[in-house]
Amino acid sequence: MKLLIDDKAGKAFGLNANEACVYAAILKCTKAGRGWFANYRDLAEALPFVVSRMTVTRAVEKLFNLGLIERRENALFASAQNEQIGAQNEQGDAQIEQICAQNEQKIAPLNNLPINKEIMNENENATCAQTCDTRTPENPSFSDLTTAFGLKGGNMTSTQIEAAKELWRNCTPAKKRKLYEALETGAHFKSRLDWLISDFPEPTPDFLRGDEDCPIVQVRYNGLFKLCTPETMQLFGLEYVRIWKSK
Repeated sequence: MKLLIDDKAGKAFGLNANEACVYAAILKCTKAGRGWFANYRDLAEALPFVVSRMTVTRAVEKLFNLGLIERRENALFASAQNEQIGAQNEQGDAQIEQICAQNEQKIAPLNNLPINKEIMNENENATCAQTCDTRTPENPSFSDLTTAFGLKGGNMTSTQIEAAKELWRNCTPAKKRKLYEALETGAHFKSRLDWLISDFPEPTPDFLRGDEDCPIVQVRYNGLFKLCTPETMQLFGLEYVRIWKSK
């Protein structure tokens, strides 16, 4: 399914690619006069690249917090004052309208799927945009790192922990994720926790050729246009350009 995403809305509200797609789908159904009646799993499947139900759940919660969407009875609608933001999306794929028309009969209403904020706060590494007052926890957290370090036989003094905390705060989300994975697999280990962090190199994105059989987006990196997976784009905070369709 194709969606024409309004870059202005994404930049104005600090939306990543997944959040912008969720908003575009709900806005499209709002313009059709139906709203989105389906559950979050089917909303995830309606998006142009693979995302999980939890990702969609977090995106919906953020859109609620920003005031971009609202619930009317059992459906999600774009907020009336924000509908003009997506006015240029009229040329989006007609397939989304067909999904909107069908979901009322075959999908359970949203009131059967309450948002579980306790679950949503798990395993989140993205920081909220400046327009959002709430902050989501990082993934992995410093606690996750120290636990894994201890299980690998590492010893920590209070001084080393304080030094490691400062180093961890200055790490990019990509370095935190890659460092934690390397520690768990045994690919990287140091006798001190602060050395473990400081000696791990800053990772770089893995870019694609464009003919891979997987979801691909085009991003801007160091002034150049590159291709990567949506996961890589999110992990490294790359500037989203468009969804890539191989020829």
